[in-house]
This record gives sequence, C-alpha cells and structure tokens, in this order.
Amino acid sequence: AAPVAIGAYTSALTVMELRLPFLVGLVLAGLVAAVTATLLTLPIWRLTGHYVSIATLGIGFVALSIIRNWDAVTRGAYGITGVPAPRIGDLRLTSAGDYYWLNLVVAAIALAVVLRLKGSHLGTVLAAIGSDEVAARSAGVRARDYKVLAYAVAAFFAGIAGALQAHENRYLDPTLFTIAMSTLALTIIVVGGITSPVGAVVGSIVLIAVPELLRLTPDIRILLYGVVLIAVIRFRPQGLWVRRRA
Repeated sequence: AAPVAIGAYTSALTVMELRLPFLVGLVLAGLVAAVTATLLTLPIWRLTGHYVSIATLGIGFVALSIIRNWDAVTRGAYGITGVPAPRIGDLRLTSAGDYYWLNLVVAAIALAVVLRLKGSHLGTVLAAIGSDEVAARSAGVRARDYKVLAYAVAAFFAGIAGALQAHENRYLDPTLFTIAMSTLALTIIVVGGITSPVGAVVGSIVLIAVPELLRLTPDIRILLYGVVLIAVIRFRPQGLWVRRRA
C-alpha cells in the first residue's frame, strides 16, 4: 500500500498545486513512488524469503506515518479534498464508464510492459533469483541489485494505480491505504499465480467478482468467500493461471 499512497498524494498535489496536466501527474506519481519506495526499502534487500514481505509491510507503516504527520504538505489526518477528476486534453472523465475505460487502458499497458519484461533477459534473471537465489548468486548474478530494480518497477505501477484512485475518488486520507490493501494485493497474486502477470489479472477478477456475486447471500457472504479461497488454494495451489509442472 505504501507506493500506492505515495503515487496518490504525488499526483493529487502535482495537479492541484502545480497545475500540471493529469497525464503528467500520472507519470510523476509512478516515478516518485518508484524512487521513494526504493530508497525506503534499500536496507531490507539482503533479506530473503518471507522476511522481505514482512519488511515491506513495515515500510508501509513508515510511509503512512510520514503522510499522516506531514501536515504542511499532505494535510495529515484531514486528508485532501477536491482532487480534480481525470482530464485528458479537453476530455474530462467523470462517469463510472469513463473511469472503467481509463483503468482498462492503463491496466492493459501495464500488463503489456510486464509481459515484455518477463520475456526479456531481465525477466529470466529475476525468475532465477526467485527460484533459487543462492544458485543465482553462484552464477554471478547480483541478486540484491535486481531485487531493488524489481521493486522499483512494481512501485512504479503501484504509484500509477494510486494516482488513478486519487483522481477517481476525488478525496485522499491515510485510512485508505491500510494493511488490508496490501493483504488484498498479496491474495490476488497468490490466487492468480505468483509467477504469472496474467494470473494477477485473473486473481483480481475473481477476488473482486466473487464478493459482488455473494452479495445475494449477505448472511453467509464472508463464510462463502473464505470457502472459495480455501478451495482455490487446495485444488490450485500454484494459482489459477499457472500450469502444473510435469
């Protein structure tokens, strides 16, 4: 949630205070989120395994604490109201349908970039580190540097997502970026397939669509939602979009 929050505040303040166009704020949100999140996480990249995930959650608390206490810029717990709606040239996006198409286009571009990276030499190196970091190091790969780069790329797209959220909600405050957001992102990845970019899309569709469908049974909605997650993990532990290895 930390880079999402950084991107949201960056874009909102860029457009509101500096009067820059929405698209400029969108790109700056990604860049600032990538740089800031990378600097905040530099001390943790010598860690491995689940310790990295725990440490990045801690970074999230640090980022939110800064946002909550930097009243002069972020307005602290009061939040920022009146964030302008997305505007591209003379086109002002205000309806739910407008937001849907904007988000779809941005998501498609992000997915295309990530798939391109995954199929490149860089993607091969990152996959090697993820599979066996010790073996990758023994082959001369500087694992720490590549971890930093991977996190920067992820933070860039998270920052863009935060910018979209800011301009579509038209309001920001620190309570929007809780550990629940980080947990949801992690759950989406695990359900879709932790090594698959397309799986992340599938996981997000499932985890957003299922709760909406379960609104028909409000009394046992949470119970059924938990059963669905357990079933996915039990029968597709590798993820919905990842093939089982022979």
